Parts: sequence; structure tokens; C-alpha cells
Amino acid sequence: MPSIAAFAELAPRAPQISPDGTRFAVIRGVNGRPSVAVYKVDAPSEPPQIVTSGDWIIDDVRWVKNDVLMMYSKKNMKLGVYDRYQQDMLRPIGDAAAVLLKENKFVELAPVYIVDVALDDPDTVYIRFQNSVYTMNIRTGGKPKPVYKKYLGPQREGTDKWFLDGHGEVLARVDTVRDQKSYDNPLWHNTLKVLDKDGSWRALGTYDQTVDTDDGVAGVSEDGKSIYRLAPDSKGTVSLNRIDIATGTETKLFQDPTYDVAAPLRNEWTGRVVGYVIDEDMPVFRYFDEQREALQKGLEQAFPGLSVHAVSTDVAGDKMIIETVGPRTPASYYLFDRNTHHATAIVASYPDLDTATLGEVRSYGYAARDGLHIPAYLTLPPGRDAHNLPFVVMPHGGPDARDDMTFDFFSQFLASRGYAVLRPQFRGSRGFGRPFTAAGLHQWGLKMQDDISDGVKKVIADGIADPKRVCIFGASYGGYAALAGATLTPDLYACVISFEGVSNLPDLMGYDKREYHVDITNGSFTATRMGDIFMDSAQLDAASPALHADRVTAPVLLLHSELDVTVPIAQSEMMEAALEKAGKNVQFVRIPGDDHYMSLESTRSRVLEEVGKFLAASIGT
Repeated sequence: MPSIAAFAELAPRAPQISPDGTRFAVIRGVNGRPSVAVYKVDAPSEPPQIVTSGDWIIDDVRWVKNDVLMMYSKKNMKLGVYDRYQQDMLRPIGDAAAVLLKENKFVELAPVYIVDVALDDPDTVYIRFQNSVYTMNIRTGGKPKPVYKKYLGPQREGTDKWFLDGHGEVLARVDTVRDQKSYDNPLWHNTLKVLDKDGSWRALGTYDQTVDTDDGVAGVSEDGKSIYRLAPDSKGTVSLNRIDIATGTETKLFQDPTYDVAAPLRNEWTGRVVGYVIDEDMPVFRYFDEQREALQKGLEQAFPGLSVHAVSTDVAGDKMIIETVGPRTPASYYLFDRNTHHATAIVASYPDLDTATLGEVRSYGYAARDGLHIPAYLTLPPGRDAHNLPFVVMPHGGPDARDDMTFDFFSQFLASRGYAVLRPQFRGSRGFGRPFTAAGLHQWGLKMQDDISDGVKKVIADGIADPKRVCIFGASYGGYAALAGATLTPDLYACVISFEGVSNLPDLMGYDKREYHVDITNGSFTATRMGDIFMDSAQLDAASPALHADRVTAPVLLLHSELDVTVPIAQSEMMEAALEKAGKNVQFVRIPGDDHYMSLESTRSRVLEEVGKFLAASIGT
């Protein structure tokens, strides 16, 4: 049986090759914290240069020049009466290693994005801050200089997106205005505009946006003649559309009947859109030009059964980093030379895990009680018959998110301990079309919860799960679903585990208003998902586990990070207090020093250990 440490190890992520193809960087765990490792392409086995960020958590890296790597870090801290998620941008390699934007106290309200690396200019990058574009000197730091100011129109419409050409020249922008007639169901009208040769802006089209849907404008084509849009469809899945810049004509290029087009694929140096991703059971990658598509097809043949694609390419297109991942195969990365067709393994996730000790993953869709098809993934413990097993249902967070069949460390950890694991994609999940997502609106504790219960009953009916040994475990929204299962269907579960889960819906909505200045009756994402705090107050109270702790019959394990500002630890504190007052069996584990995302190896190790012990004591192995 693999050790907890083998699963707790921080997986490498965000690998990127430098523009000239001489170095590559990757975020990996060093002493239990995310750190940046910089390697030489011609000597990848040599010890890398390691860059750390103190008590900040490194979140992303990006090469912007051949010798300059930008590093994004984050930290949760108190700013006055507010909790805030912070960002920090550093230049960790190159001369002087200047700190560029250290501890910007308002970055949560107006994040900084690199919009153009401008490789022709050795000293400058273009950033978007508060919806205007600035130049920033990466050699000396200093105050960024505005170059393209956001537009403010007579109806207070303002610029929301900018698209540059890779050389510092603006190509297009999106301006947005709030529909003043849509108070109860907020709507924004987003207008795509292109910059013509005479210096004037020309509108191509207007696309509506709601609280939880986007206008979908993705970027400019490589030839500069089109703009691609991931177009929401109220009756179906997100399609890939092309807008002709000369005429404004929009044409649908691709729409899958089941899955959304999930994201554009971009040239990382110019920002131009070169392809798209379809989130099937495993991600599928498609490119517009023949050479890239031929390379993709070749990679798929070389790594059968895996999801594979180039995650980073040098400017010349000769050297790239390839990612492979599968249901029982953790992500691995290879340096690939297009001229020699040689691939060299450079870094792998979870290197101490053996495929033989990991569980089989099956697609396991089922019908909900009202007939709606619910996609799901079932992981079975290795070396055991799929009959009468101890069983864990593991709803995902979000809830506007989804699982897929690629390697999931937590479900595989549980499988290695002898548990069958179901990950249901309940209504409200994202990726299966707008009607499926919309079916979950205002359904916390209602049909969304029924979908999870119906999945449990399906696994029991198929003889896979022992009905007396069923546990529900989830994080974030999944933690809420676990606690809702304990209070709404207590007879179904023998134990309940919530990691950073919501327990009191009105209180969480009030937290959003206090901490993020969100109008909870007018435009809040949580209000759109959960309901109106006033008109739906009875429903929200009925769906809040902390208000119904007396119904709980199973032992409950609560885990929560103390620095979580997405779901504050007060949510678990309220649940613990309610359960103790009702005389129920509850354990509460407080995790110091981490945020909402298990960013530290110590957190992952502690959570795995506590969950493993609790399951073994509650439902055996």
C-alpha cells in the first residue's frame, strides 16, 4: 500500500520553456512549499536553480524575456477589517532580481495580468491593472506607465478586456455596460471593438454576460483576420465561433453535442488563438493549422490512452514541453525536439506511486430520479472484487466546476486504502452545457443533493457498495454537500467528512458582502447559485446544515484551513458548535498556515492522515 507521503507530495505544475528554448521553469515542492525550479534545456538532469518566496505561496510563473521569469505569489492576510487574497510579482532570475509589485494591498480588487510580453523590447512588458494597460520596466521596477486607458462612456460603460499583438500594439478590446433594467437578474452588454488602421475603434458585435456566464471573446487569430469566441448557448454546449474582422460576420466552427469547448489554446508569446480544448472524459486538444494538428495526432499515437499535448513551446516552435496524464497515470512532462523527434523525461508527478497500486477508473453515468443524466466517475480499489465494498461518494467543489478521468490524487488515495469512490457530476456542474449548469441554480440542498444521493443508491443497487459502509466526503461545495447529506439524508451515510465546507448559507452570503462588497441581492454569484437572501430565506435556512444538526446520526469530521478566505473557518466552527450542542459525534481539525486550496504539503499530509483514520474507524477498509 502506498504511503501517505507518496500521495501528499506537491505535484509539479505550470512548466514553461524560455523564449529562446535554453531553459525551462516549473513549480514544484521544495521543503513542502511550492517553489520555482529553473533547469537548463541541454542539461535537464543537472540540479536546478531553486527560487522560493518566503511565506508567500507561489501560484504561477511566466517567462517574459530570455533571461527574465516572472513569478506570481499569493498570501492571505488581514487588511483593516477585511480578509484579502494578495498577489506579488517578482523577477527571480536575471540582474538584480528586482521586486516589481510587492504586497500591493488592492490587488484582490484589481488583479495584475501580463497581456503582452513584447519580446522585441528587452526591458518592457505590458500589464493590465484596473482595466487599463500599462508598461512596466522589468529591469528596474518602478511605477508602471499607462499606455491604453480604459474607456469610460456616457452610460459608464468601461473596458473589460484588451488584446495586444505580441509587440505592444493593441488590436481589440471589449467594453461592457450594465443593463440598468436588469436589477433582479443582472445583465451586462459587452461590445467587441477592433482598432482600424485609421486609429478609430469599430464595433463588431455585442454579447450579453450574466453573473456566471462570460461573453466568450477569446482572442485574435494568427493571421489577424478573425477573432475567436467561445459562445455560450442557452440551449446547448459552448461552441467555438469565428468572427470575421472585416465584415463582423460570426460563424460557428465547432460544437460538441455533450461537452463544452472549455478553453482556447494560445501562442504563449503573441497571445494569438491557435486551437481549442474540449473537456470530454479526458481533455482533447485541437489546432487550426495543419502542422500543429499533425504534431498533436502524432503525440496521441505515441502516448495511447493518455491525454497529451504541448503545454509550452519556444518562440521558434522547435522545442516544447509535453504533458501526459491518464486515469492511473499521474502527469509527467517531457522535453520534445521537433527536429530530432526525441523526447526526454524531465519531471513527473507522484514518482513513488506504482500504477499497480492504483485503482481502475470507469465512466459511471446514471439517471437521476427525474430522468436527468448525471455523468460520474467510479474509482475501484486495486486487487479487490467490485462487490460489497466500503464506499465513499466525493462530490466536487465549485459547484460550477467538474471532475474528469485524469489522475486524481485523493480518489486514488482512498482506492489504495480499499474504498470504492464515486465522483458525481451533479446538475450545476460546468462543462456539460448551459442547461445542465442552469439546472442547479437555487438547488443547493435540493436537486443537486438528490443527484448525489441517487448516485449512492445506484452504486448500492449494482452491488458495488456495502449499504452499511457508505461515507460522504467533499471539499468546499463538496464539503457543504457532505454536511447536507448528513442532515437531509442521514440514513444513507455511516460517516461524514467536510473539508472547508459551507454550513450556513445566509451567513456565507453575508460574508461575501462584508469582505468583498458584493450586493447579495443584486449580482452576487452566490445569490445566483443559492437564492435571494430575503425572498428565499426559508429555503436557504432549510438547506443550511448548521441549522439542522439535530438530524445528524453519523460521526462527522470537520477540517478547515485557518487562513481560508473563500469559505471562512467560521463555517466549520458554527457546524462544530451546533453538533456539540445537539450531542453529536464530531471531530474538528484546524489546519494552520494554509489557504483554501491545500497549497502546502503539510496540509495534504495532515488531511490524508485524518481522513484515512476516520474512514477506517467508521466504515473499516
